[in-house]
Amino acid sequence: MRRAGHIPGFVLALSLAANAALAQNANTAWQATPASVLKSALRSMVAAQDSYRATHATFAGSLETLRLNAGSDVRVQILAATESGWRAKATHRARPGRSCVVFVGKVTAAEAPRTDGDGEMAGEERVPLCDRME
Repeated sequence: MRRAGHIPGFVLALSLAANAALAQNANTAWQATPASVLKSALRSMVAAQDSYRATHATFAGSLETLRLNAGSDVRVQILAATESGWRAKATHRARPGRSCVVFVGKVTAAEAPRTDGDGEMAGEERVPLCDRME
């Protein structure tokens, strides 16, 4: 007869093994992809531009001004910057011809940026949009 709350040994062993496998998969399953690295770089730029604008009357026009370094495999470009908005693009060495774009506010006479490969236009302010990067 089993007591309430008692788990047979083999069920407990299976449960522990399954939990260990899940934990190992969770630790190794996520790897930084070029798209995730580019999105992260552009999110960092959004935060840096917000901080810069809080103390200046405009957005920064260069990465040096923002003190951003995305790493050796990533190239981030500020395409335009004014007092009312900015546009940027990021590319990754491992995915030539592909990019991610982001914008904040409005840049005079300019539409939202488009990705290099798919030609998709960034639609939501502050949210990086990337080409498909299989």
